[in-house]
Amino acid sequence: ETSTVTLQFSEAVASFSSDDDITVQNGSLATMTSSDNITWTGTFTPTSGVEDAENVLTLATTYTDTAGNAPASASTTDNYTVDTTAATVVAFTLSDSALKIGDTATVTLQFSEAVASFSSSADITVENGSLATMTTTDNITWTGTFTPSSNVEDAENVMTLATSYTDTAGNAGPSATTDNYQVDTVRPTVAAFTMSDTALISGETSTVTLQFSEAVASFSSDDDITVQNGSLATMTSSDNITWTGTFTPTSGVEDAENVLTLATTYTDTAGNSPASASTTANYEVDTKAVTVNSFTISDSALKIGDTPTVTIVFSEAVAGFSSDADVTVQN
Repeated sequence: ETSTVTLQFSEAVASFSSDDDITVQNGSLATMTSSDNITWTGTFTPTSGVEDAENVLTLATTYTDTAGNAPASASTTDNYTVDTTAATVVAFTLSDSALKIGDTATVTLQFSEAVASFSSSADITVENGSLATMTTTDNITWTGTFTPSSNVEDAENVMTLATSYTDTAGNAGPSATTDNYQVDTVRPTVAAFTMSDTALISGETSTVTLQFSEAVASFSSDDDITVQNGSLATMTSSDNITWTGTFTPTSGVEDAENVLTLATTYTDTAGNSPASASTTANYEVDTKAVTVNSFTISDSALKIGDTPTVTIVFSEAVAGFSSDADVTVQN
């Protein structure tokens, strides 16, 4: 901004020069001109980077009228305010820069001076979330709550302050951004939870594969997987996504209904827990060997013409049994 300065004398003056006769505070006054040597005008331009509420232009007594009479005293303008210092951003921060499901962050925006026409909803652009209307008690420090969007996984986000606000004098302020913040509000899921063998007998083992949708943290198969009728060796991973381990069935067990159950006690690297537990498909464990309950012959004293009945009773149904191949007969 500039201001037109008008200086009107009671009569024509001589030897007057605004450059020599007027003292200027916090600005410059272009050489004043006149068409009648009575009324003079010039343009005042304030100095940049100044904030001073007390200023005057002072007219000295060094000029005279055309007869050579000097004035009795100096003269001054009324006070004028110079504010050519734009508000700056002292701080623009989030209390939490790694946000997961359920997290919020307090956003603090501190200016160097009081601002006017500032509205966080209009002047701040937010990525992957919403910022509640920021409030202040002094128009300098403003705070509001940021809530991240659901189902977002983005490691690169900033809030951006536009230049649409001003200080109380009307000077436009600079743009600014927060430091980067991460948003991860996606729950981990199980892409696969399988066993290489689902019908296990004595001497057999099965490779268990557990694949997550993303890298997980705080996962331990010893703590997070419940095993039925067997043991699962500690699962290992090279990327924290795909885990493998060996399942060994318990001896002496015959059970057709079994599953491995993954609890919800693990999290992804951001700290999000899964929505629900997961299980493998059903697997059978039969590590109980068949036994012979009885092996009898209906007549144990045989003479010519006798044909006794031989009866074998197993503890359970057998497969691959043939009396011709599996029973040795004497005489």
